[in-house]
Amino acid sequence: MHTHRHLAYRPDIDGLRAIAILAVIVFHAYPRSLPGGFVGVDVFFVISGYLIGGIIFRNLDAGSFSLTDFYARRARRIFPALITVLLGGLAFGWFALLADEYQALGKHVAAGAGFVSNLVLWRESGYFDTAAEFKPLLHLWSLGIEEQFYLVYPLLMALLWRLRANPAYTLLTLAVVSFGGNLYLVHSDAASAFFLPFTRFWELLGGSTLAYVHFRRATAKPLTSTRHQLQAVAGMLLLAAAVFVLDKDKDFPGAWALLPTLGALLLIGAGQGTWVNRRLLASRPMVFIGVISYPLYLWHWLLLSFGLILRSGEPLHHRAAVLVAAALLLAWLTFRYVERPLRFGAPELQRVKLLALWSLLACAGLLGLTVYRADGLPERPALADVRLKIDRDPPRLAADGYRSNGIAKELFQGKFRPGEDFFQLGDLPKDQPLTAVIGDSHGNMLYQGLATATARPETVINLGRGSCLPFVGVDTIRKNGRSASCQPFVGNAIDFIARTPEITTVIIAAYYKQYLDGGMTLRRTQTGESPGAAGLFRIGLSDTLERLLRANKFVILSLDNPDMDRTVMTACYSLLRPLLPRSPDSGCQIPRSVHERDQALARGLIEEAAARFPDKVRLFDPATVLCDAQYCYAYHKADLIYRFDGNHLTVKGAVRVAERLLAHPDGIRTFARAP
Repeated sequence: MHTHRHLAYRPDIDGLRAIAILAVIVFHAYPRSLPGGFVGVDVFFVISGYLIGGIIFRNLDAGSFSLTDFYARRARRIFPALITVLLGGLAFGWFALLADEYQALGKHVAAGAGFVSNLVLWRESGYFDTAAEFKPLLHLWSLGIEEQFYLVYPLLMALLWRLRANPAYTLLTLAVVSFGGNLYLVHSDAASAFFLPFTRFWELLGGSTLAYVHFRRATAKPLTSTRHQLQAVAGMLLLAAAVFVLDKDKDFPGAWALLPTLGALLLIGAGQGTWVNRRLLASRPMVFIGVISYPLYLWHWLLLSFGLILRSGEPLHHRAAVLVAAALLLAWLTFRYVERPLRFGAPELQRVKLLALWSLLACAGLLGLTVYRADGLPERPALADVRLKIDRDPPRLAADGYRSNGIAKELFQGKFRPGEDFFQLGDLPKDQPLTAVIGDSHGNMLYQGLATATARPETVINLGRGSCLPFVGVDTIRKNGRSASCQPFVGNAIDFIARTPEITTVIIAAYYKQYLDGGMTLRRTQTGESPGAAGLFRIGLSDTLERLLRANKFVILSLDNPDMDRTVMTACYSLLRPLLPRSPDSGCQIPRSVHERDQALARGLIEEAAARFPDKVRLFDPATVLCDAQYCYAYHKADLIYRFDGNHLTVKGAVRVAERLLAHPDGIRTFARAP
């Protein structure tokens, strides 16, 4: 019976693991060198499906399969390194991370301990989501998918075996359905296709199907025919094509995921006797890396991500090699002194070890949850000497439930995008003057400031959409060539304002620079010759003002806030780091002359339009509160007032601007004197 419990050891599969982990590491450390290295995870899925599937089939055939035994072996295999990395991340984060970063880490520790990281990351994808490089446990999404697969797969195989059904048909059918779901979602909802388990199960099912084929054929001796030699070469070529041809801009997984999946299946299926498998994959260095590939996978991204966080997103360059070397050392130490002692040893101690592992994983998850619930422990001693604080007030975004609001139905016409669309959350107040803000995400942030700064937030409404210049007759095109779907929404919003007598004041605010310097491409909604970005900007603004002024609205044209570049924000964030204390003169500002030069074209076009209507249109310049005569600042007193992208204000930053706007002699009619 014991001879059926495990597959014969194949060192070439450890070598294939080495190729997978090395591809992932190079992609994370030096993404331009190996743009498709992320497909190493897909290779891991195939290997896992093959090895675990083979063990299950042999145990079922021998009559020795036990779910309890299966999950106990999975725990001994997965838990030791995972617990070590989770606790190590929490320990380092205590000293190195800011409160909001530590809170996010706690959330992901809890998700990792519960093997639901993929689902948490899927739900996090949105407008103000943290960049992937700032999530030290991002890579646990793949572990979540694997363990969700193994909650169902052993039960299904045991049932089919009891019914004496051929598992191959079921495995192939499920793989085809899963792959079809992946193809269906990848173009319409790429995040779902990537993170949801069912759209990735086909890769594990492919490996499991191959395991069943080998089990039925009882292939114990190495395969050395010419066909198998060519098959192994073809597998290597497919893997090479995947890591060198694919990149993060491709719709992945989609059909592209066939490259690494088929490559791995061909290599495993070729058998360990072929030249590629025997000489390359089964070589001692490759086997060594493959043996420690699991703890290496867990450690490498944790270290690289922490490095990027401490450098505020600046490239690591040579530091990446040092961190990878540290990950290799930690992986070997984890394998040698944590994983092996807990995974193997005297049988009479296995129950005690298993109970300890479950208890430690639960403790790690509870610690993470505690950190998350405690808002990242902002009062912990490590943060006592931090010079600046991040504004932790979250922006008030329109939630999905508000799509049924009457205004939303009218303006968005069923195409409301939670996280990108902003609007009045309730019905309009009656019999009192209202102010409407229209714009893109910069207008949305100004609305946050106005709604927070005034005692009567219900009298300020927001009718904006991210990445949309709020001018009629003009659409915006993203860098990927797709429309931002600004029209007919913008036109609907302008029409709604024009026919709503309660709305007396309109504020127009946007990230004008990106529409004039090529960050976004402007396109006319009507056919005809395009006069260029500046020409379309001038025409769109003029048409918008004329439509609003015909409806007797008072318009405030808000110029844009200063745009801080990445270097400035890196200097700012150094003031937030417990491990990198510096003084506020470290470059957390830009010369006002730079801001005025950057905004010169937009300002000229806006001033030109306002001059045509001197009695009905006013200009407002946020620089009056964000700058002095020499500099524009990304901080105020003890608060950082810019998000890390350097162009979006935080809520506190937007409140500072809004307070000046509300106090301006030509300010909002709702709150100040009308002209």
